[in-house]
Amino acid sequence: MKMYNKIIIIAIYILTSCTMDTNDDNENNISSNSFALCEGNFNNGNASLWSFTPELKESEVQIIGGTSLGDVAQSFTIHDNYLYVVVNNSHKIEVLDLNDEIFVDGTISIPGASPRYFVTDGQVGYVSCWNLNGILVLNISTRSIIDTISIPGKPENLILEGGSLYASVPFATDWSTSKEVVEISTNSKQITNTYEVILGPRDMELYGSNLYVSSSYYDLNYVTYSGLSKIDLTNKNVLTYLDGSGSPAKDDIVRIDEKLYRSTSTGIARIKEDLSLDLDNIIGNQKNVYSVYTNDSYLFFGTTGDYIAPDTIYVTDYLGNAINQFVVGAIPGDFISH
Repeated sequence: MKMYNKIIIIAIYILTSCTMDTNDDNENNISSNSFALCEGNFNNGNASLWSFTPELKESEVQIIGGTSLGDVAQSFTIHDNYLYVVVNNSHKIEVLDLNDEIFVDGTISIPGASPRYFVTDGQVGYVSCWNLNGILVLNISTRSIIDTISIPGKPENLILEGGSLYASVPFATDWSTSKEVVEISTNSKQITNTYEVILGPRDMELYGSNLYVSSSYYDLNYVTYSGLSKIDLTNKNVLTYLDGSGSPAKDDIVRIDEKLYRSTSTGIARIKEDLSLDLDNIIGNQKNVYSVYTNDSYLFFGTTGDYIAPDTIYVTDYLGNAINQFVVGAIPGDFISH
């Protein structure tokens, strides 16, 4: 869930088991190169996964949805023709085979963990889990948990680069707002560096030796603030810029032609050298932007006005010129091109 205006406090569960169930019944012949993951609504079990071809109108196809996918689809990752779909409130990861036919190849169940994001190098996987205050380490071959990395808070986005795993930590263990990004050695499974950024770190983008981090948080009066941080991984210095209240900035960071952009409520804005946003030249001209993604050719905007299905995905070129639009399920929050 990228909506943080209503933080739902969930009782902390104890992780009691991890099972993998195989299901070969849900098969689809899909010819497409893009996927959209729709979160659905909390406690409604209406998350959905869609396939579409950006250039082809009305090509959207729901691959899996409703209770078959689960409650709140948080994020997904693709590796070696397998799609790993993290379903937050169903406390699981659905694994889909994307080879000749798309089908559910298995379910990694992690009861009570509240998983958020998943990354893998093909041998080891890492899952950030709010309710565990930690990151689960998975054996990809057996799809089983082999370790847990303790985190001083609720880990969110993950980036795996070389021998390091980076995790943003938007909340402390007591649900107060945190300002930490942690660097973890994949060898020792220990935190090697902790960086202080602007409160409420969310999305991250690694660009060269710099790690860019978007932040958003609320004050006691529920006024929203946002900002950006840049961590120089060479000298460990951190540069920050606070937008202040009333900014249209959202959480996603994307890259186009060697330039970084941050999502806004109407499109994307280029990130300047001082980390401020070029709000005078927003690309997109959309309404109610919820999520943003770029591939080698296009911009994808997931939009939702009332957080109720149907919602719309808009595809544009890099200048914001309309290419296509697709009607999908509730709250399109993540994309992958394949």
